[in-house]
Amino acid sequence: MSDLARCGLCGAILTPERTICPSCRLAWDGDSPPRPDDHRWVALSQRDRVRLSGGDIRFDGLTLGLETIRTLASRFDRTVALGPIARRLLGRIPIRLLSADIRLYDAHSGARRPDVALGCITTVQDLDLVVELIAAHPSCFAEAVVVVDGAPSDAATFREKFARFVGVLPITVEAHPLDRDFGGQRNRVQALARSGWLLHLDTDETPDPRLAANLGWIVADAERHGDRAIGFPRINLVDDIPSAFYPDVQYRLIRSDVRFTGKVHESPLPGLHWRQIHASLGGAIRHRLSGERVKSRSKQYEAIAAGAGKPGDEALLLHPWPTIAQDLLGPGRDAVFR
Repeated sequence: MSDLARCGLCGAILTPERTICPSCRLAWDGDSPPRPDDHRWVALSQRDRVRLSGGDIRFDGLTLGLETIRTLASRFDRTVALGPIARRLLGRIPIRLLSADIRLYDAHSGARRPDVALGCITTVQDLDLVVELIAAHPSCFAEAVVVVDGAPSDAATFREKFARFVGVLPITVEAHPLDRDFGGQRNRVQALARSGWLLHLDTDETPDPRLAANLGWIVADAERHGDRAIGFPRINLVDDIPSAFYPDVQYRLIRSDVRFTGKVHESPLPGLHWRQIHASLGGAIRHRLSGERVKSRSKQYEAIAAGAGKPGDEALLLHPWPTIAQDLLGPGRDAVFR
């Protein structure tokens, strides 16, 4: 599995002879996909303007759509903007008929402290992990919302433990039985939030340093583009070793009025227009779990819904891929796995 062909931009696995990425929709000339350290990524991202014509941007053998150029820009903490006329026409005419200049610029421009809540569904047994998660990122969030799989007395236990954060971060805690419905539990978190956005993290997940630092501009950029769900690659560290299951994009930065669908492998995407969804490379989610947890989780999910165990995903999760960090971050970036 270590020699799987992958997209040099987003890291998605490619089938043989494919010349377009099924994930980020990057297309390229020739038989081999561009490498993660291809010089064209930097060259394209640092341009002031690119031309959209016939629905695509063409640059030195690469073909990118509007969303793909935005994903590429986010890898270098940059973003894109259409002019006012093109913005008004976008969605009103087929994009293949739209010709316009796209401006690229530093995404940190105009960023502010994000109106983002940390959302977490958890169990009583993971109380200390929730405390660690909140304590590690108090300045990233406007509030935290926690829903515990349990009874009101369990919520009271959590509130006592969270007393240390009084005056630092507002925290809302409620209890409700999970009842094998992860989507329903996340929707309870959504409903309790006062913030405009939530970043959902499980107790075995953390934002990587770039995501924690970039939340402000990512949210500001999402609001400018009318996004309602933002996805990030998830780096799965199985027994502390990077796994081949990547990019495992998780749409976890969600407008508070969006709702999840599905009891397991729940998703906020059903019901959203594709232009309201964005895959960002402005940061990643780190996911630490054991090999035993991978196997038991697959059985748990399969018991909830037939096919939800996803044996193909389990096989990739259990296969190590220690070069993933340097291959995907490219030269000049800090290693993710420290």
